[in-house]
Amino acid sequence: MHETPEEIRLGCNGVMVDASHLPIGDNIGTTRSVVAMAHACGVCVEGELGYVPGVEGVDAERHPGPLQFTTVAEARAFAEKTNVDCLAVSIGTVHGRMKGKPKLDWARLKEINTALGIPLVIHGGTGLTDEQFRKLITLGVAKINYYTALSDAAGAAICAAAKAGATGYADLTAGVREAVAAEVERCLKLWGAAGRAAEVLDRCRPWLNVEHVVAYNAPTLSEHRLLALMTEGQRALATIPGVREVTVGSVADKSARYRHCWLIRFAAPEVIDSYAKHPAHATFAETLFRPAAADRLTADYRIADATTGAERLPLSSALAAERIAS
Repeated sequence: MHETPEEIRLGCNGVMVDASHLPIGDNIGTTRSVVAMAHACGVCVEGELGYVPGVEGVDAERHPGPLQFTTVAEARAFAEKTNVDCLAVSIGTVHGRMKGKPKLDWARLKEINTALGIPLVIHGGTGLTDEQFRKLITLGVAKINYYTALSDAAGAAICAAAKAGATGYADLTAGVREAVAAEVERCLKLWGAAGRAAEVLDRCRPWLNVEHVVAYNAPTLSEHRLLALMTEGQRALATIPGVREVTVGSVADKSARYRHCWLIRFAAPEVIDSYAKHPAHATFAETLFRPAAADRLTADYRIADATTGAERLPLSSALAAERIAS
């Protein structure tokens, strides 16, 4: 959970929380906390219920453990109490490589899909047959984790290069990207995702950052105290989930209407509200910023993305008496 705010700051617009190793009550509590924080940042969350044994990238039999199937009743309660956007379930797969064809509990998956009505996720997709993949998708699975097979494709490309006489790192790894891309392309076609990018983009809202802008004057502060205010603000506000960057500055032209500014980049429009209510913001604003900067103006702007055609339109604009942007 402690890593999630940093992941969002770095640009992730979806996160996974795996507390499936905990008792069901603790799993629900942990996941619910992550969901509340992430949703306030406009970020979706994948939870996990049940236990899928094994370790990604290695032979499954080297890491044995009891398979714990996801029950329909627990899945329903988990989804209702956590509000996760999608759920990874355990129906018979394992992480890593396995010998033979895994036996999946199709009836269980069908019941879970009917009960929840949210996208389902399968961990341990390596080793499944094409027929199994297709059936998973017809029963509500929208995401399949497939690390080990992609890792093996990369390893095979390196081994082939070595046999061909490659010696240096660059020559040994030259074919890795192409090998992994080929396997990804094969899976996209098999799973029915190929050629549907335009359809997906049309149905999804653009994930656009928001620039929270504050222009202000602080006539009672000395240069030293102003610098201290800016430094403390950068430290405190950067800890708020959904804040990606905090930039401060002053104008070169001293005749400008406002001498100083804050540029605070939010991960999504949802952060506007959660940021304003966050204790770190409230403490800094009430004790340090507002008393020193009564003359201020704030506004929130979407950050345009040329690939989505989104425009840089203001989401809101208010005088500082109504809103505070620090």
